[in-house]
Amino acid sequence: MRTHAVRLTPGTDLLAELQRFTHAHALRAGCILTCVGSLSHARLRMPGAIGEPETFKTFAEPMEILSLSGTLCPDGLHLHITLARHDGACIGGHLVEGCLIHTTAELVIGELTEVAFTRPADPATGYDELSVGPRAG
Repeated sequence: MRTHAVRLTPGTDLLAELQRFTHAHALRAGCILTCVGSLSHARLRMPGAIGEPETFKTFAEPMEILSLSGTLCPDGLHLHITLARHDGACIGGHLVEGCLIHTTAELVIGELTEVAFTRPADPATGYDELSVGPRAG
């Protein structure tokens, strides 16, 4: 495994930067090892059952990033985030564009060098789901 470390600065969109980073470093099988920091604005896709319409919630307040987990590959990213509000209440969901860095985000990203991730369509879920295969070449 190779590792990458990066610090994001205020105003950066967390998902957009992770997409850019995945492309720039040609990550074929990436994963989030750790992330700490804060957001000034968050937009999350909330959990739902298969077949239900997607629900998004927006939060315009400073929040601490408690965790960020997921996978990164050229076909797409799948990331979940947990955030703490001012009163300590926690919220979480699927990371989508619109999550803006407040003061910082310190990320360590792992790159699995023996495998490659792809995201073919899965008719059972209606989403592009992770497929893991050997890395060619």
